Amino acid sequence: MSVFALTSMAIPVRIVKPNFGSVVATDGKGNQYPASDTPYDLAQGTQLTFISTPKSECSVFAEWQCIGGMMENDRLTVGTEPLTIYARFQIVQYTIEAQVMPADAGRALIRCGVGDIFIDVAGSVNCGSKVQLIASEDETTGFKFTGWDDGVTDRIRIVPADGDRTYIAYFSNPQAPSGIEETDSTATAEKFIDNGTLKIRHNGLIYNAQGQRTEE
Repeated sequence: MSVFALTSMAIPVRIVKPNFGSVVATDGKGNQYPASDTPYDLAQGTQLTFISTPKSECSVFAEWQCIGGMMENDRLTVGTEPLTIYARFQIVQYTIEAQVMPADAGRALIRCGVGDIFIDVAGSVNCGSKVQLIASEDETTGFKFTGWDDGVTDRIRIVPADGDRTYIAYFSNPQAPSGIEETDSTATAEKFIDNGTLKIRHNGLIYNAQGQRTEE
């Protein structure tokens, strides 16, 4: 009678290098298998646990994709078929908006660029992108650009895409009568937003963006 010794076959397991992060698998003995262009020859029944690490704060892990087998969460048991494992990462996106105050006094545009080339944006932008803000005056309204809500007075500026953000471009009409009394040269004026409307507090009185008296 012949006795055959049962041996485990070596199964090629390929862990693909991701574009926006890193991946490493660990077996039950603590051996580590980082993503590589060369497949690993692993024995049937080997249990692997996968760890994914985003490349930066601009990427997040999305899902695992396994060809030739089935993953449960971040675990995989090597079977009889060759395996290829992909870690899918996504680029974080932010919503950057630009508004005009008062409404229709001018235009505020958003453009997204790489290097020195910028294109108009409609929607979200990728984390880490360079975003160009442009405040444009409309000659038909007579309003002039005065600055952004964060104090920057450059009509064209570059801002980072590092979070959801709304920028407000302020315009004023130099031809409108001020209405703000200058009787006290030591008094200071401060601007504030009330229900989405820019207002000015001066000498205890409230004015709109054109300097006209309003109710408190």
